[in-house]
Amino acid sequence: MNSLQLMIEALEVRFLHVTQYGLDFRWQEKARTLRHCVLWYVHKGSFHLDIDQSSYHCKEGHLVILPAQSVISFRAISTELQLTSINFDAKIPLVSNRSWVQLLHVPLLHEGREIAVEPLIQEMLQLEREALPLIHLLQQSTLLRILYALLHKYNSEDPSSSYSHLDNRIHTIIHFLHAHPQHMPEIKELAELVQLSDSHLRKLFIKQTGQAPLHFVHSIKIEQAKKLLTTSEKPISQIAYELGVENPNYFSRLFKSKTGLTPLLYRQQFGLWLNE
Repeated sequence: MNSLQLMIEALEVRFLHVTQYGLDFRWQEKARTLRHCVLWYVHKGSFHLDIDQSSYHCKEGHLVILPAQSVISFRAISTELQLTSINFDAKIPLVSNRSWVQLLHVPLLHEGREIAVEPLIQEMLQLEREALPLIHLLQQSTLLRILYALLHKYNSEDPSSSYSHLDNRIHTIIHFLHAHPQHMPEIKELAELVQLSDSHLRKLFIKQTGQAPLHFVHSIKIEQAKKLLTTSEKPISQIAYELGVENPNYFSRLFKSKTGLTPLLYRQQFGLWLNE
């Protein structure tokens, strides 16, 4: 597993709502801070948009990503404007101080027709009009298809550019952890791996990931444990041992501190069950 795959598997997405707006030349706002992630698809017209001091000219056929907590200002250029707004929450818990957009290196402005998202957005609008009790599940799946189209386009064009917002030394440590899952490294060992002192490694991790090195290592181990718990029938003690944790009780406490569930409860909720 490479760094990009690790982040994609850790990505959490929750659809909130979708609305289509008909607007005119009076549409404008300054310095609005967003509480959630938003996708805007422009069906008609054009407008000027500032996102965290970066400027964009948005027009018909464009898809715009507005990250949560970003500060936006906008004003209509055309006399008529029609756009669809999709609100959702998205995060990668492994790295708490960067947005999923930054981590996955996704541009904020896209030519929507190139990635064929308009039919998916029309599908979401049609589902919203039907207002059936289970529609939210379909909306969630359609949102994931839109995000897949975005990520697939940019990873296919230049795989080497993906996930480039983290320091290469962080990548090196992630690769090391996945190449040696049975090993629980000391911080000194990781510092030597990337030729840094312990204190400089700590500063690097806090700046890049929002976590101290040991906490980040534990987060990686828990992600690996989740996969083993849900895709295998191995005893929990064996999974702990395979991830470099010799004490199963310590492993259970660590797992619960990160997920809110014991390994056994996590397996019961999300794991294999047909062979029970």
